[in-house]
Amino acid sequence: MNPPRMTTITALRRAATLASARQRVADLRERSLLGGVFYVFSWTLIVLYSEALTLRLPWVLAGGLALGLLGALRFLPSPTLPDTEAADRVQHRLWALLLSMAGLWGALCCWAWIDPAFAASRMITAIGVVSLATAYSQLYAVRRAQAFTGVALMMLPTMTAIALEGGYNGLLLMMAVNLLFLVAVIVRSNREYEAKLDLEIELRTERDRYVRLSRVDALSGLANRGHFQTVFDAATASREAGVVLLVLDVDRFKQVNDRFGHVAGDRVIIGVAEALRGAVEAVRGVPARLGGEEFGAVLRDIDATQALAVAEDLRRRINALRFSLPDGSDFNVTASIGIGALDPKKHRDGDALYREVDAALYKAKAGGRNRVVAIQ
Repeated sequence: MNPPRMTTITALRRAATLASARQRVADLRERSLLGGVFYVFSWTLIVLYSEALTLRLPWVLAGGLALGLLGALRFLPSPTLPDTEAADRVQHRLWALLLSMAGLWGALCCWAWIDPAFAASRMITAIGVVSLATAYSQLYAVRRAQAFTGVALMMLPTMTAIALEGGYNGLLLMMAVNLLFLVAVIVRSNREYEAKLDLEIELRTERDRYVRLSRVDALSGLANRGHFQTVFDAATASREAGVVLLVLDVDRFKQVNDRFGHVAGDRVIIGVAEALRGAVEAVRGVPARLGGEEFGAVLRDIDATQALAVAEDLRRRINALRFSLPDGSDFNVTASIGIGALDPKKHRDGDALYREVDAALYKAKAGGRNRVVAIQ
């Protein structure tokens, strides 16, 4: 098994899950901004075409203010969503708000049907119940259960009041037919939304995968030469102290391939990559495979003494690796390492630093291998 690849796959899956959660929050929030004002407007029509404004003024105003407050809460800024748990919490809050609005609208319309003060606006009330429930089913089918609940909260109270009063069987039947239609709308709209979201997430995941592949060496799982160069150029462009370049070469790697085969050689590359990752990521370095058996790392905000300690730790890690063979025996490898810090007074650019570190690497080779040489 190649641990770096497994790490990449796991990261892609987690990123896709988080992207899906964020998209659901964004879609729900965008849809929620559309409807708040229409509840207040519809309630105003029901009140104006009745005697409730005169006979029930305090309660009418209380209902309108409650609708307005719930509508205004939809415009609160959305918090950051660093993980799926945060996204789920925001979704729960949005649904609590939307279902509260649906429940309040259903209660107000039921009251308007029962109270004689609203008698003149009964048909407007029935139309308001059906029309806003229809809009709710279309807007909020992003979650099937919540959409069903919201529509039920809006329609069932008034339908129950109509049924208990009697005499409006035609209206009640039409509302029941509409309710069944809304259930079908929610089921279909939810299916289409989920399919669209799955496609968007799949496309985003594929895009991210290709971006990663363009930056990652397939065998080692480290950054490839191109991405390493980008990081190195950015680090040295600032011309600030604290930038260290480390370059290592596996000693006598060709002999490993010739003697034990390329499969064993690949295992050496993977093992050295893991050793490099463990040594430099502890100090927030960026490890990379530069090609063949050559590796590198860019370290930031570190002094020469600390960098040298990292290089020595890396050399020991590589020397301690053991690679088993089919016959039960094993072998190990060593590495030569060149290391140097950027000196703005000495190095005109990153290339000048790279040439010096590369020369230090060859000095380590010439000096007997399995050693660290720092530039002077």
